[in-house]
This record gives sequence, C-alpha cells and structure tokens, in this order.
Amino acid sequence: AVVSTQSTGEYQIWDTLQELCSALNGTLASHATFKGMGVGDATATALGATYTWILKDGSGMISNILFAWSRGTQLDIDAKRWRLFADVVNDLAMLIDLLSPLAPATLFTPIMCLTTVLRSLVGVAGGCTRATIKQHQAIANNTADVSAKDGSQERLSSLVGLFLSMCLMGVVTDSPLLTWPTFLALTFLHLFFNYKACSCLVMCSLNPARYKILLKHWMESEEVLNPRQVNEMEPFITGRALPVVLGASLLQVPQQFTISDLEKDYMLLPDEKGLHVCYRSGVTDETILESFYFAYEIICSGKTETHPSHDAKERYLDFKKRVEDAGWDTSFAPLGVTALRYRVDH
Repeated sequence: AVVSTQSTGEYQIWDTLQELCSALNGTLASHATFKGMGVGDATATALGATYTWILKDGSGMISNILFAWSRGTQLDIDAKRWRLFADVVNDLAMLIDLLSPLAPATLFTPIMCLTTVLRSLVGVAGGCTRATIKQHQAIANNTADVSAKDGSQERLSSLVGLFLSMCLMGVVTDSPLLTWPTFLALTFLHLFFNYKACSCLVMCSLNPARYKILLKHWMESEEVLNPRQVNEMEPFITGRALPVVLGASLLQVPQQFTISDLEKDYMLLPDEKGLHVCYRSGVTDETILESFYFAYEIICSGKTETHPSHDAKERYLDFKKRVEDAGWDTSFAPLGVTALRYRVDH
C-alpha cells in the first residue's frame, strides 16, 4: 500500500492505542447498561426492554439526520477538531452509561435515549472525519486499499480489546472502588492518545486555520512554510475564525457594485462586520483559494479593494508557486464556501 509516509505510521500507532482504551471502557459501559435494563432482575420484562430499545434507536436516527444536515460541511474543513469532538462525546456517553444504574428506574429510558443521541453524533463526526483522514493518507488514489487495511487494524484492536475485557470484567465489575478508577484512567489515556493521533497528522490541504498560518508567515517574512510546520502550529482544539463569508449572497451586501464588477470571478465586499466574498457561477477551487488570499490581505491591511490589482495578482501567483513547491495541495479548497453564486446574463 502507498500512503502518506509523513504521518501515517505514527498516527496508526496512536489510533490503535485509543481504540484499545475505548473497547475496554465500552465493556464497562455495556455492563452498566445491561444492569440498568434489568438483566439479572426477576421483575424486569422483555417488553419493557424492547420499548426502551426502540425509543433509544429512534432518538439516535433522528439526531443522526439532524447533525449530518447541520454540521456535514464542517467535517471536511476541520477533520482533526471533529475527530477529537467525536471521542470526547463518546467518552461522555460511556460515563452516563456507567452512572445509569444509579438513577431511578423511571429515568433509565430517557438516559438511554440521551446516550444514543450522543453516540449518533459520534458516528457521524467520527465516521466522516475518518474517511477524510483515509483520503489524505491515500496519496496514490488507493483509498479502498487504505480503508481495508485501516479496517483490519481496527478489527485487530477490537479483538485484543475483547480478550482484555474478559479479564477486566472478572476483576473490576463487582467493585465500584475498582470500576471508577479504571474507567477514569482509561478515559484519560483514550483522550490523550486521540490528541496525539490528531497532532501527528500532516494534512496537505488548506483549510481556514492552516491557510491563515501560512498567509501570516508569508506576509511577515515572505517565506512559505511546509505542511508539517503548519500542521504543528494548527490550533485544532480552539481557534478564532476570520471575519470572512466565502460565498455570500449579493442580497446580503449593502455595498454598490457595477456590471464590470460582476464580470469578475469574485468580488471582495467589506462592511463593518467583516468581509463578504461573492462568487460568480462556475468559479474553481483555485480561484477560491486566490480569493481567500486577498480577503486575508484586506482584513489585515484595511484596504477596500473590490478586486485585486495586476501587481497584487502577480504577487499571488509567486506565492501560489512557492506553496505548491512546498508540498501543499491546491487542487481543492476546504474553506467552508457556501453554494451561493451569481450569474450574469447578457
């Protein structure tokens, strides 16, 4: 298999370790869930357990659809952040599972619905960002091959986790004094391993956070950083968004513009809140990357140009060549651009 050698090996090691911790914690959570559903309780009924199962599955399906609709476009932009989000939410769901037997019986079904909703968010965010990471690793366009090997690695981790879980269950499940320290220790390790896995990824696409770092350094020193340098500086846990709307509607922009302005591929229209970038129909990803360059320049300098000058374009072309020489992929632009476009009919 041919994958991105810059980060794949280290990432797979950390990913395997976090999957192992998650499998062990999942066993403790499942034990608590079965106990709360009445397994081993003579007064529990199969019908009551069935209703609980139906309600929790329905809650998960609805939340899955809503989350994918509201956040789907952001998962490609900030794959590292949403991958870490999925793991934090997964640990939160397992914590609630572990606490569920302590709740009154009347609250058990709502608690199960809540944890299923959380896991549906994990499924969408974790699954989609994992697909993005696989695509990044498949530098020879061998995504299926990379996916198959990643799946095998995941199954192996789960298999080892099952064996260790059998040993763990016999030791800690009957003793809260052992269960909670074990769960908390595994949760800490799980989050730490996930953070390390995300930190070592070297993504070669230009999302807003990485592009801002690249542009800031370029405008200060006229030096282009390579993907590894920028990824090490990328703030994927917290970050301040640039006040730029990429793909704004002309109806949202109070500024006046002429027909000749509309003939351009894009317009840079500042207002008191930030900058609106309006795109003409048929604009390419390379042009979107160009527009972000000049949008950042306007935000930093306070200029009010609707379109970049000829000299500015020449500077950008020099920058773009150096960016590509440094190893960046400029063939697509995961910058969170909306689908709004304007069209000029003659």
